[in-house]
Amino acid sequence: MNEIVRVEQAVKKYHRGAEEVRAVDGVTLEIPQGDFLAVVGRSGSGKTTLLNLMGCVDRPSSGAVTVHGLETGQLSERALATIRSTTIGFVFQHFFLMPTLTAVENVMVPGRFCAKRNGDLRSRAMELLDMVDLGDRANHLPHELSGGEMQRVALARALINEPAILLADEPTGNLDTKSAGQIAAIFEELNRGGLTIVVVTHSAELTGNAARIIHLSDGKIVDEQRLRPLPVSERVQAGEPDEKAAVPEYMPSSLKKRRWGSPAVATLMVLLGAWISASAFLPFIGKFSGYQLVDRGLLSVRFYKENNLTRVYTGEAAVILTGLWPLVLGLLLVAAAVLFLLNFQRISRWSAIVIGSSCALISGINVYMIGNRLGPNVSVEYGVWILFAAGITTLVLGVLLVLAKGVRNKKEPG
Repeated sequence: MNEIVRVEQAVKKYHRGAEEVRAVDGVTLEIPQGDFLAVVGRSGSGKTTLLNLMGCVDRPSSGAVTVHGLETGQLSERALATIRSTTIGFVFQHFFLMPTLTAVENVMVPGRFCAKRNGDLRSRAMELLDMVDLGDRANHLPHELSGGEMQRVALARALINEPAILLADEPTGNLDTKSAGQIAAIFEELNRGGLTIVVVTHSAELTGNAARIIHLSDGKIVDEQRLRPLPVSERVQAGEPDEKAAVPEYMPSSLKKRRWGSPAVATLMVLLGAWISASAFLPFIGKFSGYQLVDRGLLSVRFYKENNLTRVYTGEAAVILTGLWPLVLGLLLVAAAVLFLLNFQRISRWSAIVIGSSCALISGINVYMIGNRLGPNVSVEYGVWILFAAGITTLVLGVLLVLAKGVRNKKEPG
């Protein structure tokens, strides 16, 4: 079973004047995927401090806390903030809703920090509000909602980025019995769906739904009970990696293992880029070596000094002018291939479209000029058709990549 969080001999010390207070004192704990852990104990026993350590809100004074294989004590504040926003959902005793935003807008807030598109974000937020039975209250402001409804909005907000683990600190502490029961039922349903949950609570209903209970006293675990076994998915039983435990998609590359783009697509882009760029060099090789076949092989059009369009250039200058654009576009396409391989695919896809369109357009203009004899001395080479084909191929490749990405987005939930 994959671990989401591991706590090893964690100690969190504070100083109250000359007195040293150990809010968490040598706690060792593992939270596997799919667990539902309830943390109980009297006030001041270290429950919230332990939750803050697991949620990357604080660092241990000694010992180690590992989230998704990343030791929090070794990470920068920016990295910790990224982990909090992309892999962890938080629910608090107080709702912390923004009073000027509607319910659906409040749910969307964390998603904006992950650069999600507004349309997808709103759709996901509405699905979550429907899940907590508040779809008809989506456009209500917080002051128009009851306490139980506000907590359900806060719960939906915690789930907007599809976290791997949900941390809740007294989520029913300010609710009446009926509302607390609704929250407890939602937690149970989420856990049955595979979400890992850690909840600090005094609620008998929440502890009754938990799979495991630990009792804290003076910052130490003094008792632990397993109420029911963890659900084991078919993937785990078969020994296959469970994708739900993987670091979420929105974790940036600096904090997760690099996901490479398709080598086949990147290779095709490189070949097309080389194809286009070669036309800037081969005409000169042919001219200097005296082989007219090479000279005629890939250069699209050469304008000479008698042509009114380029009469300010003479001789070789006109040839260089003609060869610059395929050189630049070809090198840009090779750069786009590297970006695609490094998984910067959005800019790579649109670069292919722009480069392919430019190549096809310029080649098309050359074809038009040749066909209409716009210049008295235009040297027609075979390469105009080859470059036109390369441009169309690159354009089609870019369009197919964009369409394929759109299809994948529609299939993904939220």
